[in-house]
Amino acid sequence: MAKANVSPSPGQPLAEREPASTTRESSAAETDASLALAPQRMSAELLQAVDLAIERPAREVPTMQLARTLEEAGPRTFVYIDSQGRVRPPTQYRMMQAASYAMLTTILVGGSVLYTYLWGVMGLLFPLVFGSLVGRNLLVTRRINQAALLSSHDRLDEAEALLRRLLKRRMLGRRLRALCHHNLGAVATRRGEHAEALLQLRSAIGLYQESWRKSPHLRSCQYGEVIALCNLGRVDEARERLQAMTGTEQGDYLLLKYWTTELYVRFCAGDEPPPPSELWDRAERALKITASSALLALCAWAYTRGRTPDHDMAWHLLRESLDRLDNEPLGRIMPPLWKWMVENRSAAESAA
Repeated sequence: MAKANVSPSPGQPLAEREPASTTRESSAAETDASLALAPQRMSAELLQAVDLAIERPAREVPTMQLARTLEEAGPRTFVYIDSQGRVRPPTQYRMMQAASYAMLTTILVGGSVLYTYLWGVMGLLFPLVFGSLVGRNLLVTRRINQAALLSSHDRLDEAEALLRRLLKRRMLGRRLRALCHHNLGAVATRRGEHAEALLQLRSAIGLYQESWRKSPHLRSCQYGEVIALCNLGRVDEARERLQAMTGTEQGDYLLLKYWTTELYVRFCAGDEPPPPSELWDRAERALKITASSALLALCAWAYTRGRTPDHDMAWHLLRESLDRLDNEPLGRIMPPLWKWMVENRSAAESAA
């Protein structure tokens, strides 16, 4: 949880005392008063909180940056994906936003006129109720986006605090609640808390399946569940979850996630790698994408396996993976993979 900003206070409030009735009582009261007015020593916990507030003052939420293509997307940039999991340019995102706002405005104005005509003054309740509901949902959506931004910049405590405050709101829709749990799962993953990540991701999956089955976030969340199971050592269960997913991935964003997840299951289980032609397709595509460190490392591992290992290609891909980390906490996101990367780093660098 995010730690509250604590500012040092000038002193503790003095306790109220009754006036002295005798000289001896007056002397004792003066002694007590002098002790009360003396500087009070703060507890270690309070001092730590004050130091943290000074070292880490409140910062603004970073600005969201949308990449034009999947290839250009970095660890701290976002992409706009359609219902098929395809990355779309930022211009289409802005057009969709403008169209949504225009539609909402039309409904608000048209509904106000209609209900005022039918019910008179009572019809004015429609714009108030509708406007407040829409405004509330837009505000919550904006807060969720802010939490995602904070998480991508490793401000995990702030992101978690924001998301948990949103979940405490009454009458929060299932779609928005699913997004909150999904982002909490991402926060836990970046911390290396994979049991918590699994819990949050499964909560999100249940809400997505109830209210938003066509959302690409559902499949993305399911891939996150498989990775969390692998990190917890439950590889057989992870394989079953992955095999139970039906449908062909059409979008480039979801296809990249599928390749990464499927290879990670193979890696954690010690299975054979994919056929050479399929492996080359994945490696070639990963080399074109900036934020593909995990997939490149998994392809590197796959090239060291199989009937005819290709260590030259493997160490080339591993070097590329290490170069593209960009401070991404892969050691917490995929601990077994990171361990393999560290163990083989010197071999890859010496082969350059």
